[in-house]
Amino acid sequence: MHELTKRSFTKIKIVFGIVYTYMAIATATIVFFQVIRSVEFFQRAQINRARVRFIPAYRSVIYDRTLRKEIAYNVKSLSLVVIPALLPGGTNRDIVIERLAKLLNTSVSNLNATIEEQSLDRFAPIIIASDIDAKTMVRFAEHQDLYPGVFMENIPRRYYPLAEKAAHLIGYTGVISKTEYQQLKNDPEYYAGAIVGKMGIEKQYDKQLRGKKGIMNRVVDAKGQLIREEIAEEPQHAQPVVLTIDARLQAMAYDILAGKNGAVVVSKPYTGEVLALVSSASFDPNVFSDRYSREEFYIIRDNENKPFLNRAIQGIYPPSSTFKLITAVALLSHGIDVNRTVYCRGSMLIGKRVFNCWSVHGTENFYDGIANSCDVYFYTMGMEVGRDKILAYARDFGINEKTGIDLPGEGKGLIPEEAWFRQRYNRPWSLGDTANISIGQGDLLITPIGLNKMTAAIANKGTVYRPFLLKAIIDDVTKETVWENKPQVLRKVILPESSFDILQRAMYRVTTEGTARWVQYATPYPIAGKTGTGEAGKEKETHAIFTAFAPYGSTNPEDYIVVTVVVEHGGGGSAVAAPIAVKLIDYYFREIYPLNPNQFKR
Repeated sequence: MHELTKRSFTKIKIVFGIVYTYMAIATATIVFFQVIRSVEFFQRAQINRARVRFIPAYRSVIYDRTLRKEIAYNVKSLSLVVIPALLPGGTNRDIVIERLAKLLNTSVSNLNATIEEQSLDRFAPIIIASDIDAKTMVRFAEHQDLYPGVFMENIPRRYYPLAEKAAHLIGYTGVISKTEYQQLKNDPEYYAGAIVGKMGIEKQYDKQLRGKKGIMNRVVDAKGQLIREEIAEEPQHAQPVVLTIDARLQAMAYDILAGKNGAVVVSKPYTGEVLALVSSASFDPNVFSDRYSREEFYIIRDNENKPFLNRAIQGIYPPSSTFKLITAVALLSHGIDVNRTVYCRGSMLIGKRVFNCWSVHGTENFYDGIANSCDVYFYTMGMEVGRDKILAYARDFGINEKTGIDLPGEGKGLIPEEAWFRQRYNRPWSLGDTANISIGQGDLLITPIGLNKMTAAIANKGTVYRPFLLKAIIDDVTKETVWENKPQVLRKVILPESSFDILQRAMYRVTTEGTARWVQYATPYPIAGKTGTGEAGKEKETHAIFTAFAPYGSTNPEDYIVVTVVVEHGGGGSAVAAPIAVKLIDYYFREIYPLNPNQFKR
């Protein structure tokens, strides 16, 4: 009996041991999942419910130099955004996109392309419509449950009151691209869905203009509907910036040039400040601050007039007769007697080739040669002074370099260096080639901003300034300057001041006795300039070029402005480009910077 009891007790202990073991395992499992991993599960649940949302700051207001004209500012825009991660899956997603397309009167393919193109982060909101009207807003709000993953937000939108008149100068903004995001993602201010500058000042100074982003915590339910949201960190807008541009002159320059392909650059030679920079054909940058379709973008991009090309800094043209100013500098440095004459019969023989002049000028001295733009005079004198000296001064004026203007994508001119020339033509340089470059033909190329800088250096008697557009950053309340851009001297062209006086006097004779003698009757303000007619191919009309400074004879360097005009396939510089420059100069000194024309000796 005792043995039986002992055996039964052993069995009971085994049973209880098994039970306790299972209970311990169960308890440990419960503790593990309910306590130890509860934090992880909670975090996962939160990830599915809560996301950090970046709030874009209002970009800086951009003023013109007077502080009276805003040339870029922000407007509130009620927008619809999609968060891809919160869209339903499968066919339900397609249904939501179809509903959106119908609501916004757009195509499903356009919406899908937008989402695909901007989906750098599945939880980053993608703007699919800006400035939605009241009717659309009400329809969406009343049936928001039909659009899971879609939200209505007030997002600042950029507005450009000068529109196409300053498109290449100011640029525009847009959603950060995949390439841009890869380049900038290490900067915390750039994130998927961020708005960035795409062209012009907006791109050049994006970091100064964008401000500091804010942070919003947003919680949604399983259907992607908003439960609550709270701002964790307010965005901080950037301080306003002031450009060197005068909005009135900018608008007038565009209006005069409109309808023609070309460029206008107006600057202050004594500082390098750019007063107007216009490129035509153009486009309205406001199109891109709204949500645009790919078709709209392609229409602008593929236009045969190339409206995206900033001709003022990217257009490259033969300088034609304006380069005779460089040759003239070489002649003066060589000690040429300005009264020495050359007889122009309308052509001259160089080697076995006849080099023509555009007219028969007869006896020409230095002043006549520039005033009448006599090719024969410059053929003769250019060959005497030689290729090397002419091209050396072309380098001194920086024709083959970028000017350094604070805009992205600047091009540069070309000087036919000997090694380059031999490689291209497989022959040595000849006297005929020297004759060609002496009048600005051949392989010489220059940008309108480069030609403007060259003319400014002549007006400055050799001092070459870097052209610039950002003038200052100011306090948004007091409008006091907190940072100011300083003029930067790039180099000094070595030539006696008396030689620059001679050259300027010759340029003044262009507008009083020479190829643009009509100018003296068109404005009371004395102008020193140079016309040019650039070759553009055998079957194409020539480019019309005119570059000038005014008022000639002023003793105050602050008075001067330089105006450069290029009209593609416009014809003659005197007939087409010069009238544009003269109108701008006359307007500037009458309305913007009033001067009494009687104070200048004519």
